[in-house]
Order: sequence, then structure tokens, then C-alpha cells
Amino acid sequence: MPLNHPADAVYLGVPGWVYAWIICIAGLSLFTYIIYKRVVLIRSGAPDPRFAHMGKRLVHLLLYGILQKRQPRYLWAGLIHLMIFWGFVVLGLRSIDLVTQGLNIPILDPLMQTGFGLFYNTLKDLFEVIVLVACIWAILRRALIRPERYEGSHHWEAYLVLGLIGFLMLTDIFYEGAGLLLEPSPSGGWLPASQGAALILSGSDPQLLAGIHAGSYWLHILAFFFFLNFLPLGKHFHIITALPNVFFKRLSTGGVKPARWDIEDIDDLDSMGVEKIEDFTWKHILDFYTCTECGRCSDNCPAYTIGRPLSPKMLTMKLRDHCFNAVPLFGGKHKDRSEENGAALVGGIVSHDEIWSCTTCGACEAECPVFIEYIDKIIDMRRHLIETSQNPKTFNQVLMHIEKTGNPFGKPAAKRADWVEECRDIPVRRLKQGDAVDVLFFVDGYGSYDPAGQSIACDMVRAFHIGGIDFGILGPSEKDSGHQVRRMGEEGLFQLLMEENMEILKEIRFNRIVTTDPHAFNTLKNDYPGAFPVMHYTEFFASLVDEGRLKPSTPLDTEDVYTYHDPCYLGRHNRIYDAPRRLLRALPGLNLVEMQRSRDRSFCCGGGDVMLWHEIEQEEMRMAAKRIEMAREAGANVIVTACPFCYIHFEDAIKTGGWEGQMRVVDLMNLLVATLDG
Repeated sequence: MPLNHPADAVYLGVPGWVYAWIICIAGLSLFTYIIYKRVVLIRSGAPDPRFAHMGKRLVHLLLYGILQKRQPRYLWAGLIHLMIFWGFVVLGLRSIDLVTQGLNIPILDPLMQTGFGLFYNTLKDLFEVIVLVACIWAILRRALIRPERYEGSHHWEAYLVLGLIGFLMLTDIFYEGAGLLLEPSPSGGWLPASQGAALILSGSDPQLLAGIHAGSYWLHILAFFFFLNFLPLGKHFHIITALPNVFFKRLSTGGVKPARWDIEDIDDLDSMGVEKIEDFTWKHILDFYTCTECGRCSDNCPAYTIGRPLSPKMLTMKLRDHCFNAVPLFGGKHKDRSEENGAALVGGIVSHDEIWSCTTCGACEAECPVFIEYIDKIIDMRRHLIETSQNPKTFNQVLMHIEKTGNPFGKPAAKRADWVEECRDIPVRRLKQGDAVDVLFFVDGYGSYDPAGQSIACDMVRAFHIGGIDFGILGPSEKDSGHQVRRMGEEGLFQLLMEENMEILKEIRFNRIVTTDPHAFNTLKNDYPGAFPVMHYTEFFASLVDEGRLKPSTPLDTEDVYTYHDPCYLGRHNRIYDAPRRLLRALPGLNLVEMQRSRDRSFCCGGGDVMLWHEIEQEEMRMAAKRIEMAREAGANVIVTACPFCYIHFEDAIKTGGWEGQMRVVDLMNLLVATLDG
């Protein structure tokens, strides 16, 4: 029986290609309209400069968008996604070919009749099988295994889309399979999917085959355009927006966006932070559209793990739904949203406890395969709460202390350098205007006033002295770095602290700044203007050990088993993983094991930032206690950190958890000095 293309047939007196044009024009028109409505809200978002460093963005697009580098971090789910994604890439050409054939403009026919066409048809068949298997695998995985991270996701939508993708594969396979039987081609090459369908259909009546051939084609075309228009209506919008979102991702970590990108002086702002949906930047609105609901963010969020009300996935889903409601598909923008919906955004759609539950550890952002940003959004909502006096009352005294005395304890600035008296008569220079020094030791508030921080600071002084380093401190001239203040949302106070610190830093000549605290290190490096060379002490002293200027020789107790906890603002935010471990391996007698969650998957201790001064009532256990359990599971009895806040929280968790005598915490600086002679 001769093979005719389904679009060449006549249906109810009308040629098939006319139906194809009607379906195509209607489908593309509706799709264009839906995308327009989605873009309306993006265009109303606040400015966000994402168009610099195009070369670097293209490289990241290739690595994370095309090659999907983050997907295999969850092996089986990642493999399924890779199979479907690459199926989309390969089968995109097939979709164009099928649609244009139906429109009676077969522009790809000349290409498909070459050797490339023979190769592509085999590749296409292979990927149709791969995608079909992946869809079945994904459906069974959701239905039977039910990973906890999918809780709260739109399961029906996932099943529908997986079913649609599988249906597209099957209709094309049987379209081709029926065609092979109707018009066998000895030179068609190896077509595993189509030949399999032909085997199933073999022996069928030619009229039935012709019906299957035509029916499969039209069902495929209808399903294709339905699928296209369904995508922007829910979570599968990410199929369209993921690559742009990856392309426009942040190229640096650690820092916080300013209150507004287009207004430098915060005194010129009408309001601070995010009150209504348009206060988010256009990129952050694109984030909402791009969420895949995979739950990797919440699966790694320490706040969610210990039972706090924050789930990064649910936060994004709620805000995406709010976006869709703000600009509905039919009708214009909702009027007076600043009053009707804006007030309900912060404190309604997103509760206060959700906003304050975040530790800004960055675990969610490090895991997201499409690079959704959470920290800037949460800090922007905090800015609104601070400006409108909706912050926890415990913040008020702390912020007042910092404003008046330059430290959160409210202690006099004149006593900021009193801790040096505990440093065994080692001379410590208090730097003044015009002084020059090799290393400026930025001590910050906890190193200056908290006993645990002072102990670490003194050990740094000893190591500087043994290594023959020319160093000094600012003493009473130093103000709090402002790291916690900015991440609490008090932008005005942060700007004041930064300006005061910048003035004194400009008056002193130094080659580099070294800090004990990863938070101070991070804010000096990523929040302050200019290009100060800033190092955390683990980097600095690791280099001295490498150069032989420090020689650890006194062995530690070989019965202890140590594990290193990566502080969030040293590890994830600034990617310093190797220097602390080099230092640890240089210490004689140290037995080091790694926790399962380490490096960029380290679990936040709960210290630093908001959690210092505000506790969330809804939690099953403290983060530090959860982390100590992880250390015990690794076989360690000593947890090592390189952050005074981690030290404080672990020490408290050991006491309250009844682990005294079984577990202890030590700062890496204390360990290093214990092995040095002199």
C-alpha cells in the first residue's frame, strides 16, 4: 500500500495541511500570549545587572545548563533527568521536521535524505526509547519510592507531564513503525524503536496500519502543542526558563545584593526591602518561574531538617503561585496590589518565622540544579521587616549596642583590645593613622570580647609571633564588620559600620587582612568596596606551614579521632575547603575522618547571623546537636572547626546534649598552636 503523509489526506473535504496550519497557528498564538503574560511581571521587577561577563556566563551555561553538571549530585534522579533532557535536545529536530511536514513545507527533507539523516534517524529512535524508559522509571519512582523531598510538590502535574512525554514518544514510534510496514525501505538503517513497533503491528490489515499511521501523527501534533502551552502554567515552566536562569545566575558567592541596584544612596529609597512582588528583582521573579519542585534545596536545608517552618522549595512555590495570581492569564494586573496582596506577602504568604528561620548558610543555593537564589530574597524581606519594626524584639538591644559601641555586647570600645593582656607578654601593635604593617589582624567583636573568641585570637597572636609575622590590630578604632547586621536586614547600620571601618582601613598601610571569623572574612571580602586582600587564618597559616615558617612538631593525643566541620561562610560561600585540611594533616598524631556531609554539603551549626539573638520555637532539635550526631556517626570524638560561632554553638550543644566526656569541640587555631614549639 503506498505511503501518503497524513497531512496530504483530505478530512471532511479539507486537506490535512490546512488542519496542521490551524493547529500550529492556534498553538503558537496561545503560547506567545501566555509567555507575554509571564514576561509582564518579570519586566515589572526591580533592576538587576546580569549582562556583564558574557563569556563566563556562556561557559557556565554549557557546564550547568547543557551538560547538567549538578544533576548527578542526586545520582538516580539526576540520571533520569539527563536522559529526558538530552532526549529533548536530540528530538527537537524531529519535532521541527514533523510540524513542518504537516504544514506542507518540509524544509528538513533535503538534510534528512543525506547520510546525516540516516545517522539522525537511528539516534532519534534510540533516544525515543531512552526517554520512554526514563519517563516510566520516573513515574514508578514517584509512585513507589516516594522520596521525602517531593513532599508538597505537584505530583499530578509531574505524572501528567511524564505521561505526555511518554505519549509523544509512543505516537512517533508507532507513526514510524506503521510507515515501515506500509512502505518498507531496505536502506532505512537501524531503527530500534520503529522496527520494534513494526514487529508489534506486523500482520495487521493495511487499512488498520494506515489508520494507526495517520492517527499517531495527528495525536502527536495535538499532544505537542498542548504540551507546549501547558509548560508555562506550572512547575514545568522550567523546561523553558531553566537555561536563561542558569545563564543569568550569580557569578560570585558570599556577598549580598544592595537594597536597590539602581539607587546607590539608601536615603533616596522610598522603602527598604521587599513588600510586594514587584520589589523582587526581575531575576528573582525568573527564579520563581524556574523552580522544578525537585526538593533538593529543602533536602539540604538545615532549618527544614530540624523541623523549622522554613522549606526553601515551598517558599519558592508559594511565591510563584503569588506571581501567577498577580498577573492572571486573563485580565490585567491586579489593582492596588501593594495594599491588597503586598501586605500579605511578608507575614502572610511568607510567615515571619519562615523568614527568620534561615541561617543564610547557602546549602539550598549550592544544591539547586537551576541556580535559584534564596538568600538575597530572604534578606530583602528581612529589610522590610526591620524598616517597619516587625523584627524580633531581641534584635533591638543588639542593634542599639552595635550602633553605639561598635560591638553586639555593648562593651566600651576602649576595652576592645584588652584581650591582648592574655597573650603571654607577646607585643601586639595597636595601629594608628599612617602606620604600616604586613598583616592587619581584623579581630571583630567576638574575638575582642567573647572568651572563646579571645582564646582563638590569642592563639593567632602566638602563631604570628612564632612565624615572625609583622602584624597589628586596630584596637578601639575597629568596629563590628557588620556581617550579621546586614544579613539581619539592617542595611542602614551596616552602611554606617562599613563607612567607619573603611575610613580607618584607608589610613593604614598593610599587605593583607587576616581574620579569625569566616563571617568577618566574608563581609570584608565580598560586601566591602575596593579590593582588600583578605585571608582567613586557615589560608594564611597553611601557607606558612607549606613554606616551612611554621613547623608543627608536638604530637597530639593519638587516641582522639578528629573530624573537621566546614563553616558555611568559609566553605560554601568562599570555597575554602583544602587549606583547613592541609593544616590538619600537617599536625603530628592527628587521626582525621570525614563526616558524610562535608565540604559543599556541610551541615550548618546554626551559629552566626540571626540565630545568635533569636530562637525559633518550632524546631525538633538544635542544628549543632544534629551536627554532633553526624560527627559521632563518622566515628569522631573531637569536632574541629575554624569559626568562633561554630565553636560556641557546638560547645553549648555538647553540654545540653549530655555529651560531655564523650565529645569535645576545638578550634583549628588552638590545635595548631598546641603543636608548635615556642
